[in-house]
Amino acid sequence: MRLLLTLQHQPNQPLPINYQWLIASWIYRTLEKADPEFSHWLHERGFGHHGKQYKLFTFGNLDPLRYRIDKAARAFVLAQPPTRLLLSFYVDEAIQHFVVGLFKDQCFTLNSGPFRVNFEVVGLEMLPKPNFQNRLRFHLLTPLCVSRRLDNQRYADYLHPDEPDYGELLVRNLLHKQQALQQQTAGVDPTPFEIDFSYRFECLSEPRSKLLTIKGVQVRGFLFDFALTAPAELLEIGYYAGFGEKNSGLGMGMVE
Repeated sequence: MRLLLTLQHQPNQPLPINYQWLIASWIYRTLEKADPEFSHWLHERGFGHHGKQYKLFTFGNLDPLRYRIDKAARAFVLAQPPTRLLLSFYVDEAIQHFVVGLFKDQCFTLNSGPFRVNFEVVGLEMLPKPNFQNRLRFHLLTPLCVSRRLDNQRYADYLHPDEPDYGELLVRNLLHKQQALQQQTAGVDPTPFEIDFSYRFECLSEPRSKLLTIKGVQVRGFLFDFALTAPAELLEIGYYAGFGEKNSGLGMGMVE
C-alpha cells in the first residue's frame, strides 16, 4: 500500500540535509504506539533470510511547496508548507486500514541536535494499486543502492547501474525479500536459492550519483529510469517495499 501524506508545519523550518533516518525513526515510533511487540520485532528482526533483515517498507523525500538549502548550516529548509510525504508498505490488504489509522491526523516531531520541526498530518490519501505485469518501466524517486562485497573485502562496493551484474544483484535482492516473507508468514523453509526465470534489466537514463549519510556512514545510490522484466509478483515487492538496499533505514529504492 502507498500513503500520500500532506503535512502542515511552520514556514522556514530547517532539518539536517541527511534527514531520512529521522523519518524512518518516526515510522518505527508510530508502529510502536499501536503495537509495541510488532514494532520491536520489525526493528530487531524484520523478515529474515540468509542472515539479512528486510523490513519491507520504504518512503520518499520530503516535498514542500517550496524549499531551499542552507549550506552554512548544512540544512534542508522547508520554506513553505504544506509538505508532502509518500510512504510505501508491502502489507496484506487485510491490515491496510489498520496502517491508515496509525498515520491519520497524527502530530509528530522530527528533531536532531539543533533541528526540531513539528508536523501535523492534515491529509492522507491511499494511492490506487498499479496493474503489475512482467515488464514495467520505473522512475526512481529516491536513490537505488546495490552493493557487492567479496570475501576479502572489509567494505562493500556500491555499484553503478552500468556494472554487468547489476541487474542480477537487483533481482536477487527481490527474491531474498520474497523468500523471507514466505518464510515468516507461512513458516515455509526457503528453497535453495537460484534464479530460475528469465529477467532483463535496462537502464533508460543517465544515472546520477547520490551520497546519503546515516550515523556517520556514507551510502551511495543512483537516480535513473529503468525497465525490469521479471515475475510480476517480484515487481510488486520492489514497488511497495523498495528496490535494492537501505529501503527502511534511508528510504532508498522508491519508484513510481
